[in-house]
Amino acid sequence: MVQRFRQRGSALLIALVAVALATVLAVGLLERAQRAMARTEALISGERSYQYALAMEALVARMMTRARAEGLDAALADGAWTPPYDVPGGQVRGRLLDQQGRFNLNALASPDGALARRAERRLERLLEVLGQPPAVAAELADWIEGDAAIRSGSVGDFWYAAQQPAYRMSGLPLAHVSELRWLRSVDSGVYEVLLPHVTALPDPRLRVNVNSTSAEVLSVLVEGLDVESARRVLADGPFTDPAQLSAHPLLAGLLTPDVERELLVSSEWYLAQARVVLEEIERDFFRLMTLDGAGYDFRYASQGLL
Repeated sequence: MVQRFRQRGSALLIALVAVALATVLAVGLLERAQRAMARTEALISGERSYQYALAMEALVARMMTRARAEGLDAALADGAWTPPYDVPGGQVRGRLLDQQGRFNLNALASPDGALARRAERRLERLLEVLGQPPAVAAELADWIEGDAAIRSGSVGDFWYAAQQPAYRMSGLPLAHVSELRWLRSVDSGVYEVLLPHVTALPDPRLRVNVNSTSAEVLSVLVEGLDVESARRVLADGPFTDPAQLSAHPLLAGLLTPDVERELLVSSEWYLAQARVVLEEIERDFFRLMTLDGAGYDFRYASQGLL
């Protein structure tokens, strides 16, 4: 009798363990299925967002081409958002961020050594005007030249190799302005101050649209022009003809032929931003664009990185 009771107790215990194991396995499988479903939904949502962003970029490009055909400067809409467009599950809107009004850091990578050094000196002055370490200019020149062309006073790759994790100087023009954060003297504070005034364009020329630039950038391009005077010049804009700059009383005698070639009254480079909100999730897409007589050309794209 006792033996049968023990056998029934053992059988019940085994059954309970089996049920518990089956429950654990079922819950595990259910959780895995839910995670797989969530990943699939996230992938689908991300792909939908990307396709909507492409459509917005195409619309913006068409608007830019139309504006140019009508003789309008797209830079006048710098930073202005389009009205939101309703799409299934959310909204899409876009804007243009003019890049031609900023100091092109890749001018330090000019194949003409004299122009590269000139750009470095101007960047040094811009840093001084903004109250930031002038040494950043030399560090950026080193970064672009790489370890194969170590200059006097350069730390070469030694300082960078000692970091955790270790890395090396690029030896190439900047692909994105955020590469500044790799430089020894550029912390988050320096970067945030510089960001509104600089860009990294594939074109190594330093050419700036006076209608969208800052007083700080204009003052370093025109030697002998202080920031306050530059502010007064910009307040008299927008300018439609470069000859208006030469005739401006505050610029009289300051515009050399080299500077005149660098000052534009329209822009070729823009950063198109598409903001997609789907299922209450916001995603930003950016694409660098250039305009020429034939239309537009997309250069590089990024997601979530201005």
